[in-house]
Amino acid sequence: MPGWLGWIVIATLLAGTPAGAEPLECPDPRFEVLSDDDALAQKVCAFARESAEKLAACNVPISETRRVRIELVTEMPEECLGLYYCGEDKIEIPMPEVMQSMRLSDSSLSHVSPEAFFRSIIVHELAHAAFDEVPCPFGSCITASEYVAYNMQVMSLPEADITIFETGLDKSKKISRDFLNPVILFMAPDTFMTWAWIHLNQRPDACAYIDDVMEGRVRLDYERP
Repeated sequence: MPGWLGWIVIATLLAGTPAGAEPLECPDPRFEVLSDDDALAQKVCAFARESAEKLAACNVPISETRRVRIELVTEMPEECLGLYYCGEDKIEIPMPEVMQSMRLSDSSLSHVSPEAFFRSIIVHELAHAAFDEVPCPFGSCITASEYVAYNMQVMSLPEADITIFETGLDKSKKISRDFLNPVILFMAPDTFMTWAWIHLNQRPDACAYIDDVMEGRVRLDYERP
């Protein structure tokens, strides 16, 4: 989830940013990690590089000129498993044990192992970072950003987990772009994720469609009053 103004204010008040820690510069210079746990920071560096490779393979690149900071925190806004701060190249995600305690038992991804889910959140937030460089002709392209992020998150999961996720879906249900909107996103994010996945997989080529969204050839948002 990107850090729009309201979320940023909440996150600033609540997030438990590591005190006095120096960021670890990752081997991949596009990333640095801030955490009190050095071993975890090194793991996150590796996860970020792997995530960037998965994103690039589906036309969601993190520019070589970027330096994205990933901060591991002990507190997050309620039900928020990740924040990307638009325009700041900064991501906040909860420590793995905190993330695990925040997960919902009835989520469509509740079956995913803690480590695979943690990695998938990194993919999700880095997808927001990549989308941050996409020009938006409207005040916000929130639908497109979340569409890319959720789909890349699911796509990054182990095949067995994707199969289990899909068993609960009606993939024959016709999902139009109108189904994918900010109201559904904010009121029922799990529904948005499942509908986005069904919609994407009703396209002839999933990665080509993601590329169309990234390049603005497909618009999922519109001007709102």
